[in-house]
Amino acid sequence: MKHNVLAIAALCATMAACNNTDTNVTDRIELPGTVDNEAFAANVESISVENLQMEDNWTFVDILSVCLSDNNLYMLDDSKMHLSCFDRQTGEKLAGRPILGNGPGEINYFNSMFSIGDTLCIYDDKGNILQYDRNCKFIGKLHEFSDISSRYKLIRFSSGNYAFVSISNPDAADNNAAIMLADKEFNITSRHFDVPQAQILIIGGSDPCFVVGDTLRTTFYFDCHLYAICGGTEKVTEFVVPNPITPEKANESFASGDMAALHNYDGQFYTAGGSGHFMMFGYRIGNENYRAMVDYRKNKATSMLVSDVEDNFESAANIVSNLILKSMPTKSADGCIYALCKNRDFAKILEGHDDVLDARLQKTQTEYRAYLERNAEYMKDLEPEERDAANVILKIKLKD
Repeated sequence: MKHNVLAIAALCATMAACNNTDTNVTDRIELPGTVDNEAFAANVESISVENLQMEDNWTFVDILSVCLSDNNLYMLDDSKMHLSCFDRQTGEKLAGRPILGNGPGEINYFNSMFSIGDTLCIYDDKGNILQYDRNCKFIGKLHEFSDISSRYKLIRFSSGNYAFVSISNPDAADNNAAIMLADKEFNITSRHFDVPQAQILIIGGSDPCFVVGDTLRTTFYFDCHLYAICGGTEKVTEFVVPNPITPEKANESFASGDMAALHNYDGQFYTAGGSGHFMMFGYRIGNENYRAMVDYRKNKATSMLVSDVEDNFESAANIVSNLILKSMPTKSADGCIYALCKNRDFAKILEGHDDVLDARLQKTQTEYRAYLERNAEYMKDLEPEERDAANVILKIKLKD
């Protein structure tokens, strides 16, 4: 989705998710937790390189949205709205075309993407679910919502049922659900994590909601809780930080117009993704950026401080940490996190450090070299800065 839309939503909203969640909290996890690159990297099973056929419409894009279907990998350029489709097995580009506009099958902004079989579904900001085939051809509307005020992000479960993760409407007369479950015909079956009137949820990060099986997990930008729904059962985990934002503090900042004051508070969660047993996300404490890995089985977070591992390639753990820190996550699916990493960063981190690579990183390096070889003809005609800026698509698999 357009990331500046998220920023505007955050700046135009009064804060905050489920202020009354204390009675629902089942677990508490202290952040920043232990700053331990070795332990963090140990939770990463593999980092694979998607050997895709390069092409101009995504190679130099900073923000891409990715959706996996049964056999295909779809990419949507968030700025130009150019849709591409690749075969997941061979990496061959199948089709690509712009879908920016106001005509049939065209969009200007979108909220989320999901697949049904090999059909791509894009939920746009007008409440339409548009369908495309593997040739990127528009094949019609799956559904059209008449009221989209609280239906912000649409998530599809493996069962075929759905969930809406919403920005609630502060003008509504009653409470607004942060998460609404729906059946296969999009009828609301239950509401969860109600937000008091005149408060609003702030969706932060590139993909703060993700599904593993039939469990949905989500965070909200300034709210220090992790919300989970599985089969209608709610679970709330509170992240303990030194200086959390509160609705009162947020309302004061918005009323005064001092938006920068919001960044004086801890939390600011973004980029959630994960597997059955782990969740990875970013957050801030003071002026420091962290990445955290939560192990649900131990109810414990292991963190790494972004500034501590910068340009440190002396061990396999630090190389794994650097690859993750240099990546921009775009999608969580199949128990993996899909991410973009610039070619210059990838080459700098991996090449020339063969003596410290462990088995998983040796495999990563082999895949990276195969990717470069496949696209050598394409890359030879690029300027050096273009080769540096080209995207490498990573699949980060967490241990389970």
